[in-house]
Amino acid sequence: MNAPVRFQQSTPLHRFAHDEIVIMQAAGLLPSNDDLALVDGRLINRATNEPVRFTLDEVLLMVELGALDPDARVELIDGELLDMSPQNAPHMYAKQMLIKLFIRELGDDVDVHVEGTLSLARGANPSPDIWLHAADKRVDEVRGPDVLLLIEVADSSLLRDLNLKASLYARHGVADYWVVDAYGRRIFVHRQPGPDGYGEVTQVDRDGEVVPLAFPDLTVRVADLPTSD
Repeated sequence: MNAPVRFQQSTPLHRFAHDEIVIMQAAGLLPSNDDLALVDGRLINRATNEPVRFTLDEVLLMVELGALDPDARVELIDGELLDMSPQNAPHMYAKQMLIKLFIRELGDDVDVHVEGTLSLARGANPSPDIWLHAADKRVDEVRGPDVLLLIEVADSSLLRDLNLKASLYARHGVADYWVVDAYGRRIFVHRQPGPDGYGEVTQVDRDGEVVPLAFPDLTVRVADLPTSD
């Protein structure tokens, strides 16, 4: 087992335009200018000296009011809106291969979601590339411990997925979290979640294979991932 991976990262905060901020202030989603500061792209409430955090319902209201483009690729992490990375060809090919594999091998007993919103907690509503849960559970009832497997396919988002996302998923009890490196043809397997992160992080290189915790009869060979050539 390899040691947990730690990289430096920057948080891709969604940046609101001035007119969008005005709309949100009028709706009570943001404090007035006297109590609002913008620090490195982060909206700060001067009264608390803390970042302004939103709920999913408030994000939906932003869309309704025109303060957020309905087609914006964003996700809600710890109450803050983050821009999602654009998907290039290796990312799409790897994701497509895995989706087809899971649907073919797991059948109707498992629901496979592609970039669907996962409601882990108030203000924690990420949109993972792929996540699986038992088909007999309603999607709006699924929480971290109910997720059978969660996968982020990474290219430019590798650092975020190995740090910010790993911390989020570990805190909320996702037992089996994979980061698929679309360029490096390797999989970082995260297990044993806890409040301080994952207790076990293993890097599986291109000559290795991974068996999901929930599906012991299913094997994913890293060599089968599409190349970036």
